[in-house]
Amino acid sequence: MDNLLSSILIVDDDPGIRNMLSTVLNNEGFSVETAANGKQAIKTCERTPFDVALIDIELPDMKGTELLTKLKQIQPRIIKIIITGHPTIESAVKAVNQRAEGYLLKPFEVEDLLRMIKRLLDEKTSEYLRITAEIASEKEKTPVVKYQRSERW
Repeated sequence: MDNLLSSILIVDDDPGIRNMLSTVLNNEGFSVETAANGKQAIKTCERTPFDVALIDIELPDMKGTELLTKLKQIQPRIIKIIITGHPTIESAVKAVNQRAEGYLLKPFEVEDLLRMIKRLLDEKTSEYLRITAEIASEKEKTPVVKYQRSERW
């Protein structure tokens, strides 16, 4: 997948983490925006579509798992990756139940994050292409009937 076509939202209350991730992802060719809290992330997602959201589990105004649900309502196809320095079984289960596609523990290797993002974007692209091909195939099977006298309907 061409990274230039992919946009990422980083949601973390730690400016150091936001800056580091933003720099790394920009250098990899991604379009990046950041948010310091859940409310800011929601506003950003309401105005800009994203392919991926990297979400810290501990935000100042809400839990990252709560934000997962809200972002999914705004952008159903966004890939959501939880990043946490405070892993618990409860947070991992909630992340999975809220349909997070990824779960990374801080500190993490940047290469691991990049591999995860690339894999998830490739899966999303493959799914899109599969659905598009399926739709095209079904269209070919559907008979088209042309009416000569449209005033009758």
